[in-house]
Amino acid sequence: MAVCNPRSEPASGVLALACAAAMPWRLQTGPAGPQIVLGLGAEEITFDLPTFATRFHPDDRNDLRRFMTAGGDIPRLGLDPPHGLPAHGALFRMRWGGADEDYILTCFQAADEGGEPLPRKVPGRLFRLDAALHVARSTLESAGMTPTSCWSVDLRSGALSVADSWKERLGYGPDDLEPLTHDDWARMSHPGDVAGFEAPEMQARLNRGELVQYLSRSRHRAGHWVSFLSFCRVVRWDAAGEMRFMMGCDLDMTAVSTLEGALARERDRLTTILDALPNGKIVLDAHDRVIFCNPEACALIGAGLAEITGRPLAELLTIEEGRADLFSAIEDCEASHPVRISLRRAGRLRMLQVDLVPLPIDTENGRLLLSISDITGLHELRQQLEQSIENARFIATHDLMTGLPDRYLMMRLLGEKLTELDREGRPMAVLCIDFDNFRLINDTLGHETADQLIKSAAKRLEQGLPEGAILARTGEGDFVILLPGADALAAESRSWEIVRAFARPMRLQRRQCFLTVSIGVALHIGPGSCAEALLRNADMAMHQSKSRGRNTVTLFSPEIGAQFERRTAVAQALHRALEEGSFELHLQPKFAVEHEVRLIGAEALLRLTDAELGPISPAEFIPVAEVDGLVSAIDLEVMRLAGEILNGWAGRGICLPLAVNINATTLDEPGHADLADRLMQIGLEPEQVTIELTETGLAAPGMRQRRNLERLRDAGYKIAIDDFGTGQSALGVLQSLPVAEIKIDRSFVRGLDGPEPARARALVRAILAMAGALDLRTIAEGVETEAQYRVLKEEGCPAMQGFLLGRPLSLRSFEARYLAGMQRPRAVAAVDVGGSGA
Repeated sequence: MAVCNPRSEPASGVLALACAAAMPWRLQTGPAGPQIVLGLGAEEITFDLPTFATRFHPDDRNDLRRFMTAGGDIPRLGLDPPHGLPAHGALFRMRWGGADEDYILTCFQAADEGGEPLPRKVPGRLFRLDAALHVARSTLESAGMTPTSCWSVDLRSGALSVADSWKERLGYGPDDLEPLTHDDWARMSHPGDVAGFEAPEMQARLNRGELVQYLSRSRHRAGHWVSFLSFCRVVRWDAAGEMRFMMGCDLDMTAVSTLEGALARERDRLTTILDALPNGKIVLDAHDRVIFCNPEACALIGAGLAEITGRPLAELLTIEEGRADLFSAIEDCEASHPVRISLRRAGRLRMLQVDLVPLPIDTENGRLLLSISDITGLHELRQQLEQSIENARFIATHDLMTGLPDRYLMMRLLGEKLTELDREGRPMAVLCIDFDNFRLINDTLGHETADQLIKSAAKRLEQGLPEGAILARTGEGDFVILLPGADALAAESRSWEIVRAFARPMRLQRRQCFLTVSIGVALHIGPGSCAEALLRNADMAMHQSKSRGRNTVTLFSPEIGAQFERRTAVAQALHRALEEGSFELHLQPKFAVEHEVRLIGAEALLRLTDAELGPISPAEFIPVAEVDGLVSAIDLEVMRLAGEILNGWAGRGICLPLAVNINATTLDEPGHADLADRLMQIGLEPEQVTIELTETGLAAPGMRQRRNLERLRDAGYKIAIDDFGTGQSALGVLQSLPVAEIKIDRSFVRGLDGPEPARARALVRAILAMAGALDLRTIAEGVETEAQYRVLKEEGCPAMQGFLLGRPLSLRSFEARYLAGMQRPRAVAAVDVGGSGA
């Protein structure tokens, strides 16, 4: 056995080479006083206690002596054993080499032999914490089952060594971030967290060798923050006492919830290392009395070790929730899953997780280990996450303005109700409600007022709803009411109550607003229909209410369904015709009649024959095109067809001009500022074409429409007003727009041989006189009888068209009848593009 004294240390080199494995030690009484014996394999080295104390940092030497001799109070490094008993373990800064070597944080563990005074043998173990943590780090990284990532930093050079798992959690590969320094970590981390770590209080704690816990956020490679719960402590100091080397581990908070089970299993295998983590450990004997309680567990219980040791655990824990579960598991010695309890400390409710680990039956060393973790923060985070998920689920399925179910949730509820009512054999009604004038209010009063109006309207709709009814908002001004158990009479009665309810004004911000509703009702009276079909039927009935004048109620019927199916089919036919180019133009001749009946032009009438639906009247497909926004595209297609006709005639030496009837919406398109150039490019030369527009479409012309008409006029195109006299402001149109020709509407012509011919004749005479005074050309359309023709000629109408003079013909038939052998006529005619025609 080697013996060392203060002046000679032959075993220093051997001691400096000691590995991380625990080294046994014991105390004995020597000739000069207490001695410590260290085991190095088969050898032992003996130091007298004063000599051994010189290896320790001066601030730790007194505590070391008390630990080795009296077992007294050692209030350092988080270890606080009771007075009068030897410490179970303590951490001291110790040099393992010569006098100039670094101080290394060293863990001393001692067995309790009942508090006998020296001389006695006190067996124990000691190990270097830096080497032990290196071994622990390797164990953690090789296990691959822990959410922790280990690291170490050389405080002199700033070199930082991190585990590959740490890099992986931040989106980097094993070879990235090399070399890595503490400054690199600071740049990757949140400035507030870096400042907290570098604060004087934190540095002072680290310099004392304390275990430090803190939260930090590091920037992921993708840009977002990753939160870590970090534990670290300094394990080496230089000879001057300055910090030199620090080690720690980071716990990825995002992984904790999914890896709790794996962490519990790792705790059993890595007990010594996990003593450095902030969790409490309690050992119970066969009578459930506490025989061991570490400082963290004392803090969680709220009492000192002297008050805890030897007392039954049931007397120590004032548990608010989970008491029965915990003591049931303790009684059964059950370790299958953790138990969660809550207790109140300092006025705050703390959530604890208790893991139970059965120990070999040993009365002296205990039968059950309780590992207690404070999961208050995690519990609060989980509650916040659950609340966030619930909020997100509500946002995803509800209208945020009114708090009502949205369309998707309503459809799910409708499907569930249908299944339930089918089993019970009960009917159901669906009400589709649309506020007729809501968009106008939105545009005129603003979105904020409109939003308040919708909220008030939703509350009014909810009033009086029967129990079990469901109200949902499915669109800007659209709502749906589900009435389980309601038949046709009850559904219509409820619908009319809603109509009458909105006859009362709604008061908002000292303003009265009126809303009218169009309601469609669909009934489910037995199995066979799905939620989508039922809602579609109610929606079709609601649109039927709108077409009937609004502010009314319509009950769905098969006839309504057939009408909407026909409209849908017509809309599809229009899309096919535009894609396949299957529109065609028929031409109706126009004649001058002042001296003799003479052909002066033709009006082009749009026709559509669909492969599936057959011939479709313009009176049917033009309204569909207007609603579906296809009018502009159809107008451009008709212009193209008219250009082909004129180009074909020009190649054969025929010069019979046409006129283009353009819908007012086409003139209002922002991309049609070059309409005149486009017309000329497709062969519609200004001297051959007159542009016809319906008067109703120009009742209130916008600025863009005026500019486009002026560009057409400036290019040489003549503008004609079709259906003159039926608009809201005939004289205003003539005054404000560049008009060259008016066409007397067929309704006036039809009245010439109607029940009041004299009144109709006076109106026609007035229109002709006005046109003459304004130097406008005039043509009467829809002339179908000899009497109409005679009166028009007597009143001086210069030109006419209609079935009496010539019906619309296909291009080939028109050419065969009117253009065979025709030379260049001197008259001018018109092409009607996009008009419904006769």
